[in-house]
Amino acid sequence: MLGMEKKVRALYGDDVESKVNNPVVEAKETANSARAGLAIALLAVILALGVYVALDAKLAAVAQSVADVPAKVAAVEVKVATFENLPATIRKQMAADRLAAFAASAESLAAGLDTAEQKAAVAKISEMAKQLQADVAK
Repeated sequence: MLGMEKKVRALYGDDVESKVNNPVVEAKETANSARAGLAIALLAVILALGVYVALDAKLAAVAQSVADVPAKVAAVEVKVATFENLPATIRKQMAADRLAAFAASAESLAAGLDTAEQKAAVAKISEMAKQLQADVAK
C-alpha cells in the first residue's frame, strides 16, 4: 500500500519525500493563495466599512444629544427660577391663610357681642381682613 501511495503522490506532484518543485502544483498553490488573500482583503474591507457605518451612526446620535443640551439646560433654568420664587409664594400663601383665619375669628367674635355698634366694628374689621387677604394672595 505504501508503494501505491508514493506513486499517487508522485503522479500528482505531492511527493513528500522529495523537495522537487513541480510547476503545476506551485501554480495551483499560488492561485489558491492569491484567492485566499483576495477573500481576506475583501472581508477586511467589508468589516472596515461596517465599523465605519456603526461609528458614524453612534457619532450622529451623540451629535443629536449634544444639540439637545441647550434646550434641556433652558428647561432646567426655568424650573430653578420657579423654585427660587417658591419661598415668596409660600410666604404670601401663609399670610393670606392667617388673614383668612383672622377674618373668621372676627366673624365668630361678632356673634358674641351685644351692641350693634360693636358688631358693625367687628364686621368692618372682618371685611378689611378679607380685602387684605385678596391683595396678599395676588
